[in-house]
Amino acid sequence: MKRLEKLAKAAASSLLQCDCARVISHNDADGIASAGLICTALQRADIPFHASLVSRLDPSVVDALEPPVVFCDMGSGKPDLVSRIEGEVFVFDHHTPVGDLDCFHVNPHLVGVDGAFEISASGTVYTVVREMGDNVDLAGLALVGALGDRQMMMGANRTILEEAANSGVVEVRPGLKMDDGPLESVLATALDPLLDTTGDVEKTRAFLEEVGVAGELPKLGRKELSRLSTALVLKVLMQGSFAADSVVGETIRLKREVVENAFELMWILNSCGKMEEAGRALTLCMRDRSFLADCINIDHDYRAKTLSEVRQVEERLKETENLRYAILDDMDAAGVVSGLCVRYLYADKPMVILNRSEGIVKVSARGNRLLVFCGLDLSVALKEGAKKVGGNGGGHSVASGASVPLGTEEEFMKIVDEVVARQLAGGRKG
Repeated sequence: MKRLEKLAKAAASSLLQCDCARVISHNDADGIASAGLICTALQRADIPFHASLVSRLDPSVVDALEPPVVFCDMGSGKPDLVSRIEGEVFVFDHHTPVGDLDCFHVNPHLVGVDGAFEISASGTVYTVVREMGDNVDLAGLALVGALGDRQMMMGANRTILEEAANSGVVEVRPGLKMDDGPLESVLATALDPLLDTTGDVEKTRAFLEEVGVAGELPKLGRKELSRLSTALVLKVLMQGSFAADSVVGETIRLKREVVENAFELMWILNSCGKMEEAGRALTLCMRDRSFLADCINIDHDYRAKTLSEVRQVEERLKETENLRYAILDDMDAAGVVSGLCVRYLYADKPMVILNRSEGIVKVSARGNRLLVFCGLDLSVALKEGAKKVGGNGGGHSVASGASVPLGTEEEFMKIVDEVVARQLAGGRKG
């Protein structure tokens, strides 16, 4: 962290000298939280800014920019695009760097910290805003972003969590990593964990009656919480999932944000981003409650759509020796769905979803920690597969994306399957 802070300090010092800033960030929970962090710090420093939240970095985004430009949660993998900007550029990212960037580049990978597991983009941005003023109170957003990227509170994330807790910015307590509210409603709409009762009120009610628990989260007594936690962990394990730690453990209560439950705020940000309402989500990160009710409704709608898409994937699922995949059209939540599937339904192989939309095929691939330990690197697999069919791809070892031309879906998947086979074979030998 000391080496990362050194990079952050130099970037912060230069950014504070700017007369204005153009902020470009990803439109998922980590990207929106990152934008919230940097925009709040700029606002506090009296530096005018203009922020845009985008699904991907491409020429249409870059060519319209006037420096100084701040990229959050993107840029490290696109040095060719970033280099088009003539002027001051800042890249605050946690994706694996590709090539060299001639700009202020703050990335954990540059100092030996794993950006896939130990710190997210928002955590990286937090190291910068800490150097821009008295901004420790923003630490909660860094943790929300990490949750959005399915990261654990380890390594650099643990350092940020401890600083936030010691400063009274957050409260950490044992519990269920779920929304606040009446148990029946919370469990019936739960996607994370994705239960075999999700979407079915009657089955949810029967489950709660069998466990003998009623009430609201997080207001359950210790005995009731223990009984419910045990039942949920057993349910997840019986589904073949290794993700019990995604259900029970440390919960984070945000003492300075507009939503106290960190898990719930993460879902709201992600939902708004995917439903093209990222701007409203950004206002929440800047502690403006004006659109809170609207954002909560958007989240409910998005979760219903996501559950529907999970069912579609189950119906169209194909399986090879090394992975599972599904090809669908015009999905809203491909990345989230692939993550939920590999975490709770099909944990033994990587999950790849190919979404035919807007004239191209958008690919979302997800693995888990055990698969990565066995040698899986989806960033390498998707990059190689996409390149051979005329597309592009990259990301993290555990979560990656790609864009490939229509009509190349099966050829692309054959290549990816071969790459994953080599990776897992090597891991098993090791």
